[in-house]
Amino acid sequence: MELPSRPKNDRYTRPGEYKEIERRLQRRQQNAEIAAVVAYAFDFRTRLGPFLFADMRLLTAGPRAVAAALYQAGFTKTRIVQRQWNRNFRPSKARLDGQIPQLLLVSSMQIHSASAYEMIEDAYQLGEERPLILAGGAKAIYEPWDFFNLGPKSTCHADVVVTGEEFILLQLLDRITEYRGRNEHPRKTFHRLRLSGLLDDIPGLVFAEGETDQPVSRLINTGTQRLVQDLDELPHPQVGLALLEPPHRRSGLSRHAIDPGKLHRYAGMISVVTTHGCKFHCPYCPIPAYNQFTFRYKSPERLRDEFKAMAETTGIHAFFGTDDNFFNHRDTVEDIFSSLRKGKVNGKPFRDAIFFGTEATEFDVYKNMDLLPLCRDGGLRAIWFGIEDMTAELVKKGQSPEKTKTLFQVLNRHGICPMSMMMHHDGQPLVSRGNLYGLLNQVNFLRKSGSVSVQVTILTPSVGSKGYEQPYETGMVIEKAGNQRVEDYQYDGNHCIATHDARPWRKQLNVYLAYAHFYNPINFVRAVVNWKDPVWSYRVMYQAYGMVGLVKSFARGWGWLKNLYKGPIEKVKELPKRKLELASPPARDENKPAVQYQSA
Repeated sequence: MELPSRPKNDRYTRPGEYKEIERRLQRRQQNAEIAAVVAYAFDFRTRLGPFLFADMRLLTAGPRAVAAALYQAGFTKTRIVQRQWNRNFRPSKARLDGQIPQLLLVSSMQIHSASAYEMIEDAYQLGEERPLILAGGAKAIYEPWDFFNLGPKSTCHADVVVTGEEFILLQLLDRITEYRGRNEHPRKTFHRLRLSGLLDDIPGLVFAEGETDQPVSRLINTGTQRLVQDLDELPHPQVGLALLEPPHRRSGLSRHAIDPGKLHRYAGMISVVTTHGCKFHCPYCPIPAYNQFTFRYKSPERLRDEFKAMAETTGIHAFFGTDDNFFNHRDTVEDIFSSLRKGKVNGKPFRDAIFFGTEATEFDVYKNMDLLPLCRDGGLRAIWFGIEDMTAELVKKGQSPEKTKTLFQVLNRHGICPMSMMMHHDGQPLVSRGNLYGLLNQVNFLRKSGSVSVQVTILTPSVGSKGYEQPYETGMVIEKAGNQRVEDYQYDGNHCIATHDARPWRKQLNVYLAYAHFYNPINFVRAVVNWKDPVWSYRVMYQAYGMVGLVKSFARGWGWLKNLYKGPIEKVKELPKRKLELASPPARDENKPAVQYQSA
């Protein structure tokens, strides 16, 4: 779904507006009795690649941010369920203090959508007691229509899709609780407001037109969200860490959330929102458009406090910044790390106490290499680079072999791990002679230049990006291989689902060969004996995990590779269409019925 642009002066919320809504919700004491479950969908079929262990040990930021927003706004009976930890969780079996949750918030990426649909359908087992179902996350933002008309009879669906961030959620809940009758179920209040047109002025919502719990024929889209410019207005991430469901295989919920002091037993890294936005407009990436071409960040003092508080509370000292391009703005980087270098965890400076990893472009880090000693003092230990293609044949982001070699060597000297992310694409051979265009040539060059890890994905249509249509229009996208039809979970970059190659199995195999070229016993021994390497422990660890990950990935991906080899291959013949028509709310006339909408 395209996200229409809005005037620059209308992209942001009014300063302090988020806090105003939060305080208004806090004053409604009955909100504390509304039980809410924030469920993060997870499809285990996506567990491929060298980092397949990290997905179980990384505390994702999205569901924690949503739950923290709820809790801070007075919905104190809130629990977070991560389905990678609770794979058998069923909303119909969930009880909080013996109460059926009245709010179910399902967050999902595209690759985990099957898990999200399953939870939504299961919630309908509760009948009239089912919760108000809100869908969010990347899948909901770009393809909200997929959360409607689920189930065999097409009568299961989310009540509302939130296509924005926490501010939109609080706006919606503020409106619901304002008009909620005494002991009225929030779901019934929502549908009463929906049919009366009283939600039309909240940008960032998609909901059904017409009656409740019937197959949906058309959706109402209230427009593009407004963004909270000052990220310090959002709740402290430590709030969400106290709301996590402990890992188990039961279908219901535990009596209590996990003690934050015990989280280090189950998690090794915490995702933290630090900045949002990127100045590059890569055709395969939807991030700049989603952020409405803005750059937002937290204050240095706020970030320092977050790292200190979470590390001392949980015993987890590794953090991953969910940045789109952390080095996007030099002054911001300098200010943040000037503050972080003063931080301490249990008396130890951040340099020695924390591991902070983030994403950035090679172009920006190279341009700001003089800041790297300061960054290292502030706890920076790893940078993931979206290099994509060393020769810039696929996309030009200022990368080059010369810059890569120089930058990676400087990073290594300062004890910062360069982590390379590559993208295998049509036209790129496995090996080339006399140049770096070949996939293995680039992987070998990166290893020799000092890259600690390599991730290789296959160029895949990314919904929401400006280059999304082109692979479909040119007949690249696979619809079916053998007896296996392509599903959402295969849009993860680990499955070859888009290529002009007459033998697509070769591209899939090339990825495994590239991993084997980087993660292997020879390179493991090379890493072990080079004990003077400033990033020695990380290089050895990633080699070990990478080899195990390769074996597991090949075993799990064998079925798709075989289907690509045996065929037949059927391609998608046209651009995927919206499953439901979207309409925009009209200007209201108080003398006319409030349920008539105009087609968008």
